[in-house]
Formats: sequence, C-alpha cells, structure tokens
Amino acid sequence: MSAAIETSGEQSELPGHAKYKRLFTPLKIGSVTVKNRAIMGSMHTGLEESPNGFERMAAYFAERAAGGVGMIITGGIAPNEEGGMVFRDENGDAVFAASKLSTDAEADGHKLITDAVHAADPDVKICMQILHMGPLAMNDQLVAPSAVRSRISKFTPNELDAEGIEKQIEDHVNCARLAQESRL
Repeated sequence: MSAAIETSGEQSELPGHAKYKRLFTPLKIGSVTVKNRAIMGSMHTGLEESPNGFERMAAYFAERAAGGVGMIITGGIAPNEEGGMVFRDENGDAVFAASKLSTDAEADGHKLITDAVHAADPDVKICMQILHMGPLAMNDQLVAPSAVRSRISKFTPNELDAEGIEKQIEDHVNCARLAQESRL
C-alpha cells in the first residue's frame, strides 16, 4: 500500500479514504491488534488441493500481505479426513494437499504459509478457518448427525454416535492446537 496511508486515522491520498476514514486505522480484536481494517475473508481458491498446494498458497497469501491487507483468513481447512475434500491418487490413497490439518507434518506445511505471510509483512495477522464439511464432504468417510445424503454429495454420511461426536470434538481441538503452533 501507499506510504500515504496513515494508521492513525489521518486522511490519505487514496480515493475513497475520505469516505471511509477508519479503514486504515488499527482494529483491536480481543488481545490482537490488526494494523488496519482491510480483512481478506475466507475463500476457497482451489490451491488447497493442487499439487504443491502449500507452496502455492504461501505465495498467494504473501502477495496479499505485501499488498497491505491487515488480516488474512485462510480458506476452510478440515480437522480430519472425514470432514474434508479428499482426492485419490493413482494408488487409491487419500490425498489432501493443504486442505486438512490433523498431523504435525501437515502443520509444517501450513507453517510455510504463515512464514511467507510474515516475511511479506510481519504486521499482517493470519488465521485459519476450521471447516468440517459434514454431509457436504466429498469423501467416503464423511460423517453427519444422520445418514442422509446431501443433494450435492455422492456419498451417504456415516451417522455419528456419542463416541463419534467426541472424536469430532477432539479432532477440532487438535486442529486448533496445530494451527496455533503454526501461528495461524
């Protein structure tokens, strides 16, 4: 962004700033201060499942950080296999690329993204949207409250029982822990 932007709330030379006087002022969210109010919302880019997904997402988000955004929210990342988009390789093995966070190895991949963002601008905040797709998940291990197939999925979910619900909770906690360790 232009050096004319002042985070103190003073006028900048950018068009529209007079109308949105607080856009480039800091925003406090809990204990976190975001450098400005330009927030990139969560969206699915398709990079999550692409070859070299972590590297491509790192470059994509770093470019946005360098552009001056105050906060980036990543696309939805599944906390486990049954909650996400799974693709199969030529051997039939599940391939998630960067669309899941449930292991230390996946956390290392996601850390590439945060490192790239912070290298582009150390003041940009990045957070991850944990997204369990439930009956909309596109894999044969999906789970939901009932075994009713969604109109947009070709798979019927496995109905969750009390033990399955506890597993989903534990997987969300694990995903959040790994995200925090990856500085997401």
